[in-house]
Amino acid sequence: MRNKKVWIAVGVVALIALMVGVSVYRQAFAEGPSVQTTALKHEDLSSELMIPGTVKLQSEQIVYASPEKGKVKEIMVKEGQDIIKGTVLVKFENPEIELEAEKNNLAIETGYLKINQLKKQLDQMYVKKKELTEGAEAEEAKKELDSEIEQLESEKKMADLDLKQSLLQKEQLSKQLEELEVKSNIDGKVFSVNAETEPLAEGAAPEPIVHAGKLEDMVISGFLSEFDTLKVKAGQKVSIKTDAIPDQKWQGEIKTVSTLPQQEQQSMDSGNQAVQYKVTAGVKGGTDMLKPGFQVIMEIETESKKANLLPVEAVLDDGNAQYVYIVKSGVVNKKKVKTGIASGNKIEILDGVSKKDKVAKNDLERLEDGMEVTVQ
Repeated sequence: MRNKKVWIAVGVVALIALMVGVSVYRQAFAEGPSVQTTALKHEDLSSELMIPGTVKLQSEQIVYASPEKGKVKEIMVKEGQDIIKGTVLVKFENPEIELEAEKNNLAIETGYLKINQLKKQLDQMYVKKKELTEGAEAEEAKKELDSEIEQLESEKKMADLDLKQSLLQKEQLSKQLEELEVKSNIDGKVFSVNAETEPLAEGAAPEPIVHAGKLEDMVISGFLSEFDTLKVKAGQKVSIKTDAIPDQKWQGEIKTVSTLPQQEQQSMDSGNQAVQYKVTAGVKGGTDMLKPGFQVIMEIETESKKANLLPVEAVLDDGNAQYVYIVKSGVVNKKKVKTGIASGNKIEILDGVSKKDKVAKNDLERLEDGMEVTVQ
C-alpha cells in the first residue's frame, strides 16, 4: 500500500513538471525570436572611389646627356645640394657651335666694314657730282657718276642684307651657346649626380646627369576608367594610404583630371584597348615619410550629402528586390525599400521606411512576414 502511494506521488510530480515544461516552451515559442531594432538616421554620407596611384614630384628637373649639346664640360652641383631657380647645374662644350659663333662674329665685323666703306664711297661720289659745272662734258660726267652711284647703292643694299642675316644668325648661335649652360628652373635639392660625361651613342637610352626636385611639393598620380572619370573632378577630397606605412594616412584633393585619354594596348588575343585618363591629387600637410615612387591607394570622395541611413545589415536582398523587417506591436512586417549609395556599414534609404519606423537589424534570416518577435 505504501509503495503504491509513493508511485502515485512520483507520477503526479512528473506530470506537473511536464506540464510546466510544455507551458514554458509554448510561451517561448509564442514570443518568437528576440530582435534588436534601429531607425533611420539623417547623417553625412559620402561615396568613395578607390584607385591605385604613385607618389611623384610635382616640381623636378632632369638634365640628360645630349649629343646635340656636345660633351659635358663641368657638373656645377653636388648630390644633396640645395639649389634655387637660376643655379647653373651643368656646362656643356660644343666646339662646332663655338666655331660657328666665331665665324659669325667675323662675318658681322666684315659686314660693318664693307658697309662703312661703301657709304664712304657714296659720299665721295655725291660730292663729285655736286662740284660738276654746266656743259656737255659735265653732263656726260654726271651720267657716269650716276651709274657708279647706282652700282654702289645696290652693293650697299646687298651688304645691309648680308649683315642683317649675320645678326639673325648671331641670335640663334647665342641661344645655342646659352643652352650649353643648363640652369635650374626650380627651387629644391639635387637628388643625384652622374659624373659619366661621355655623349650618348645614337639610339641609346638617355641617362640623367643631374636629377633635382622639390620634396615638399609631391603629388599622387593615377588613372581613371572612362566610367570613373565622369565622377571625379578637381577639388574633391582624397584620403591616401600606403602599405609601406600602414599606420599613416594623408589627406589631399584632386588637382587635375586629364581631358585626353592614354590608351594602353591590352592582350593581343582580345584586341581591345583600355582607355584611361590621368588624374593627379595634391597632398596636404607633412609629406616627410612619403617618397617618390611609393605605391598608394587613393580614396576619392566623389559625392557627399546628408541622407537617411540604415545599417547595411538591416537591409536584405532576395535577388529581385531589397527589403527590411519593420517591427510594430511585437510583429515584423516585410517591406520593400529603395536604396541609394552604400558607404562603409551604412546604406542610403530613398523610399520605404519612415523616421518613426523601428527596423529589425539582427537574426533577419530567422524572420518571416507577420511573425511575432520580442524586442530587446
